[in-house]
Amino acid sequence: MAENRIVTFEKNKCWINGNEFFGTAEEGSVEAKRKMLDYDGMAMPAPVKVPSGKLEAMTAKLKVKLSDPIVLTELSKNRGFVEIRLKGKASVINSTQGVVNDEDITTRIRGFVEEIPTPEHKDGEIPSKEFTINALYLEVSRNGSVILKVDVSSGEVVPRDLI
Repeated sequence: MAENRIVTFEKNKCWINGNEFFGTAEEGSVEAKRKMLDYDGMAMPAPVKVPSGKLEAMTAKLKVKLSDPIVLTELSKNRGFVEIRLKGKASVINSTQGVVNDEDITTRIRGFVEEIPTPEHKDGEIPSKEFTINALYLEVSRNGSVILKVDVSSGEVVPRDLI
């Protein structure tokens, strides 16, 4: 659903697990949603959903035009844990700056790949592949300044009022 996308990007250069050039991310997004709790106070005729201070699991979806099918092997290493770095045009929702659109945004995603795409060739052309990452870490920055950051393992969230 579009309302849960906190980052969307298109035509980004994509690197995987360090400096390995992976290809061009034709399009993609990271989805996050606040975890809500039911609050039912005395004399309330119906419960109300309120933020719990946490997020649901984040999901990154990418459609990548691969540089070479051999780079798909990077998706199967380390039990599917990947570190993706994207650089290019992106839109980011930020509570302090509103929606940030820029041509020079760096997005870092760390997490586990759900399904490893099957490599295929069609007349020498390398087709685009779609895959989903269950994200543990998301960082979006512009010129070294962090716009958005969610680190599941440490609990760090920038800006804090995101949750």
